[in-house]
Amino acid sequence: MTIAVAYRPDDFGRAALDWAAAEARTKGESLLIINVHRVEPRLDTGHAKGRHLQDLTEGLAKDNVPYELRQVEGENVASTVLFEAEQASASLVVIGVRPRSPVGKILMGSVAQQILLDSAVPVVAVKP
Repeated sequence: MTIAVAYRPDDFGRAALDWAAAEARTKGESLLIINVHRVEPRLDTGHAKGRHLQDLTEGLAKDNVPYELRQVEGENVASTVLFEAEQASASLVVIGVRPRSPVGKILMGSVAQQILLDSAVPVVAVKP
């Protein structure tokens, strides 16, 4: 089976990836790392690139965790993550969560909330 992880190059994405990698090692499963960007990748801070991406892939290879990295464009990050997870027949989706005020949630929505509510498989929310 596959564990899907929604990944951003920040502390929250790293916490989700670390948890998912440990779970994949324990269960003998592979990882699907989903990195979604909304606009031109060079302009999107959520797009993993360069040295950061190299460190990520080298770390997983060193830990002997089989993985696939999908860097995809999507206007709706949550829907894109769920679509990619479904395409891979993921048994679990792992997300990093950050604290947000009630007003912040109303004004900007929440990718994590949409994934939690719309996922057809269990979701694990991880905090750094």
